[in-house]
Amino acid sequence: MAVNADLQIALQQAEALAGRRQFAEAEVQYRRARVLDPRDLRAALGHGHVLLILGRAAEARDVFAAATAIKPDLADAFHGLAMACYEMSDIAAAENAYRTVLKLEPRSLAAMVGLADVFNRQRRADEALALLAPVGDLNANAGAAVEQTRGTARLIKADAITALAHFERALAMAPGFSKAAHSRAVALEQLGREEDALSAYRKTVADTPSNLGAHQGLNQLLYRLKRDSEFLRSYDEAAGLLPNVPHFAIAKAEFLSRVGKAAEAASLYDRALAIAPGHPIALQGKAGVLLKLGQADAAIDLFQHVLKHAPDDVTILTSLATAYLMTRDAAKAEAVATDALKRDPTDQVGLAALGTALRLRGDEREQALNRYDEFVQVIDLEPPSGYADMASFNQELNAWLDSQHSDAREPIDQSLRGGTQTQGDIFSTGHRLINALQARMAEAVNRFIAGLPRDDRHPFLNRRTGGFAFAGSWSSRLCDQGFHTNHLHPGGWISSAYYVSLPAVVAETDRNEGWLQFGAPSYDIGLAKPVRRAVQPQPGRLVLFPSYMWHGTVPFRAPQNRTTIAFDVVPHRS
Repeated sequence: MAVNADLQIALQQAEALAGRRQFAEAEVQYRRARVLDPRDLRAALGHGHVLLILGRAAEARDVFAAATAIKPDLADAFHGLAMACYEMSDIAAAENAYRTVLKLEPRSLAAMVGLADVFNRQRRADEALALLAPVGDLNANAGAAVEQTRGTARLIKADAITALAHFERALAMAPGFSKAAHSRAVALEQLGREEDALSAYRKTVADTPSNLGAHQGLNQLLYRLKRDSEFLRSYDEAAGLLPNVPHFAIAKAEFLSRVGKAAEAASLYDRALAIAPGHPIALQGKAGVLLKLGQADAAIDLFQHVLKHAPDDVTILTSLATAYLMTRDAAKAEAVATDALKRDPTDQVGLAALGTALRLRGDEREQALNRYDEFVQVIDLEPPSGYADMASFNQELNAWLDSQHSDAREPIDQSLRGGTQTQGDIFSTGHRLINALQARMAEAVNRFIAGLPRDDRHPFLNRRTGGFAFAGSWSSRLCDQGFHTNHLHPGGWISSAYYVSLPAVVAETDRNEGWLQFGAPSYDIGLAKPVRRAVQPQPGRLVLFPSYMWHGTVPFRAPQNRTTIAFDVVPHRS
């Protein structure tokens, strides 16, 4: 009886603390309640939700999973599990959990919206819209959630006008709906209404300082527009209002790291860790900037510390492999990368780390993995119907792209340096020139896939299903002295570069200015000749290659721009 009484006291205290938004203290009491009775479902569900609020999604997932094992028909536990998996970007697991909820409770609107969000995350916008199509008039909050999700699907389909209407209906139903306010700003940005978008972002973060997505959108836009006096200010203002929340310091540190201010970023990560000791994202971020500061040994210690609490986290494993590579410890890098790939054989960062480790060791398996001569394919496209040659087509396409490259600077989170990049999925614009080019590209990708050998043991070849889907597309424009840093594409299977317009210097072969190069990692590991293969761009030329392959461009000096269109491809879902 004493245990039961203690359990009830702990639960009452936990729920009272959560009601007062004292979530850290509530988490302690929920954890105490679960120690007293590990099978108490009230404690498990409450604990899981508080962990989600605290940003500890991996722990929340484990708590909800335990609850589903105790009661396999408990829809609330599967719903919590779905939300936790979604936050962890384990989208397949989130989809499975939401589908289980709908089997248990077919009329659960929250699960329908959650599953539609999963579809949107996978860019399966038509499925999201179809799922929500039967939903009729609802009360304010439920209706707003449905309108928000429908609007997100429309954004994915590059229909920002319809999306904006959905978001504005959501806000009319629920004026304080921060997610819809943020999405409205995104729609305005996609419509090219940049000043309106800035105002919408500013209002969102002023009304809801905890909306980290809106902070990120605001500061990304400020950076691209070169509004440097305002850049990152919103994080300082939010931290002043919510001084005990570590997320603002973490988010600002991530931006500072990207603009080369690693020492300032490290200080902010320390501030976050002072607020929330042991915060895993802050620890990972601190380790990352230590690498940039040349303190690889200290970074390794931090990554290893985080791994003790999240041994299956592939991102941490691949980061640790990178740290070992930067200390030239190829054997440990290979072991850790191999460990990551056991957990996710399709992880593109892990494959790049493994290949780099093998190369550093002089292991012939690196060439077998990358096969630069075979897997990098150069294809000169035929002109679309109605055009005599690619030169006339590209001239018209380049003129249209002028209207799409409106920013003053490159996105802060991309490989491009010295230029601009379009926002959103360019293949979803519906423009006739893009549609015609996409059709030619699809033909080329089909031929490329059809020509690949079958090999179930090779991590690139064994993903071949016979079909494919585009997974993102964009245009990049480099100016004088511009380049792409060496990078890879984590979300792809096959990546690409198509050349629309090029500076004259690219035609010269002595310095390879503006050329596409393969094999050189993004960090120095002491390779005498890091580049494995270089491809000379030509207007109308498409280059296809595995997404895990390191690639970048050689800087060029010329008054003309270098304009490209690129896309990623993933295997078609079976």
